[in-house]
Amino acid sequence: MRAPRLRVGVLADGENLVDLTRELSAADHTVHAVTAAADIRDYELVVIAVADDSLADIIVQLATYARRGQMFLHTSLMHGIQIMDPLETEGAIVMCAYPLGEDRWVAASTDELGETIVGLLVGELGGSVIEVDDAQRVELAAAVTYMGYVRTLTQDAVRFLDTFLGDIETSTDIVEAATGRFVPVPRLDSLIRQYESVADPGRQRLFRDLARRQAEISRAQDIELWAIQKEDR
Repeated sequence: MRAPRLRVGVLADGENLVDLTRELSAADHTVHAVTAAADIRDYELVVIAVADDSLADIIVQLATYARRGQMFLHTSLMHGIQIMDPLETEGAIVMCAYPLGEDRWVAASTDELGETIVGLLVGELGGSVIEVDDAQRVELAAAVTYMGYVRTLTQDAVRFLDTFLGDIETSTDIVEAATGRFVPVPRLDSLIRQYESVADPGRQRLFRDLARRQAEISRAQDIELWAIQKEDR
């Protein structure tokens, strides 16, 4: 049985990229932008997509106009469900959801009704729910940011390789192929020569830091010690 279609108001400040407007519209919900807290009375579900450091203040403002049974969902990964307490006190159904990849969502609510609703919403968006304790969310957010660094590093590796090949498509193909296979770490003497050959200071610093991290994981103590000594200079 298909869940009822909702009138959805999205309060977004442009700082949080997960505002769900496009996704909820594609699921045939009626979605409108909300620009003032007083306007939320017109909606059954209010999506709060604002910067992490603004979320608490926005929730307090919305609580003034919230009605019993109205649904609220925030899309911050950094914050769990407890930040929604001012809305829950007013009798609202509170939820939070954040997408991890294409089809996994970190989601939570304070009761079974909210869990059912957020599960249905996530399901409509083609995803499934992963539950994460509120105390772990900041570190999870760090892991997601860490994942983003991998993309930045990959793009920079393409540009670095292209410096020598002069063919961006070939450079991209080589880097993408390398991410799917094991690339052995060179011996320390070779690694030092490579490090010293890197002309760009930012790349050289990152080369050292990544060498240290990989050495920590693989327990290559000689490389780890070298990297630590380089950091101290």
